[in-house]
Amino acid sequence: MGKRTKSTSRDGFRLLGARYLRKQARRLARELDGARRSENVERVHQARVASRRLRAALGLFRDCFKRKQWKRWRKHVRRVTEGLGAARDKDVQIEFVCGFLHGLDAEAHCPGIARLLVRWEEQRERLQPEVVEAVDRFQAGGVLGEIQATTDKLIKQSNGKQVAVRSPAALTRTRKAILECLDSLRLREDCLDEPEDIEQHHAMRIAAKRLRYTVEISDPVYEGGLAEHLKSIKRVQTLLGDIHDCDVWLEELRAFDRDERRRIASRFGDDGPYERLRPGIEHLAEDRRAQRGALFEQLVAFWRQLQADRQWERLMETLEGGREAADSSTAAQGQPPADEPVDRPSKPRRIKRARRRARSPLGSGGNGSSSSAAEPVGQ
Repeated sequence: MGKRTKSTSRDGFRLLGARYLRKQARRLARELDGARRSENVERVHQARVASRRLRAALGLFRDCFKRKQWKRWRKHVRRVTEGLGAARDKDVQIEFVCGFLHGLDAEAHCPGIARLLVRWEEQRERLQPEVVEAVDRFQAGGVLGEIQATTDKLIKQSNGKQVAVRSPAALTRTRKAILECLDSLRLREDCLDEPEDIEQHHAMRIAAKRLRYTVEISDPVYEGGLAEHLKSIKRVQTLLGDIHDCDVWLEELRAFDRDERRRIASRFGDDGPYERLRPGIEHLAEDRRAQRGALFEQLVAFWRQLQADRQWERLMETLEGGREAADSSTAAQGQPPADEPVDRPSKPRRIKRARRRARSPLGSGGNGSSSSAAEPVGQ
């Protein structure tokens, strides 16, 4: 491998994956210790974002690595993402409640919001051992070291072969992945006619997030040509995410109302004292409902504007231009079309045996035996 200097179309796609995976692995490694010590809520956030991006990239570049290795990496990354999730969500809620409490005008709303803050700070404290366990388990698995070592090797090999990220295979593969994500997002656009369709709004949020990550990963292949589209996709994801946050708020406030009433009743014999807390909780719930409605209106208006601007059609045109460039490049180089598989692993020993057979008089290895000819192709 060290003497090989000729690059293939497939090498560009692998280089794209190696660079992105290494970047996110390094970023995650920097944040994990801080997340474990809970020294700053931003460390948990950054670690979670890096793990999500790492997971998204592993999905796109799955066939660039050994299957067993890839599955282990993905499992460990998924687990650490999940281990950080509840704590991060609670950090966001606590930060919001602090600001909301500070901005209250009516004194009657303060007791309920203050009690909510206390309960959620208690919950966050109980969640920290889960964060520590998730980080410790992830670090003990050695996955980040393996990813960095593997990607370092791929990048070094690519540098030796003067590989370009903008290759026919990279253009073809990223185009296919982006179009699949875009189709998944647009498939759910009818839910924008239903303000109360919480389930489909959530599904649309997930689709927007996947499209965003896929476009971010792919942008170097298009040499920055996806930047405008990425900005719009981020806006859609942000609006859908904020709407989802409001839905979670309302669900958790209902749970808080139920649990706090039970807690008070078990201590005092009835839930009468809860009446002191109720105005603040109802005020916060009404605020979240109003915010959801406003955000939904913004989302619908923005989506309609994207349609009027032919945003998605223009994105497809950008991708189509990349494919045409890929097909022209492969034709000029005498390579197979970019849509054909280009990443079959080489089999040096089989090639040598095939050459020996081809040179022998009987085409069977030189001894007249055809036993080896029955070997399955592609094994």
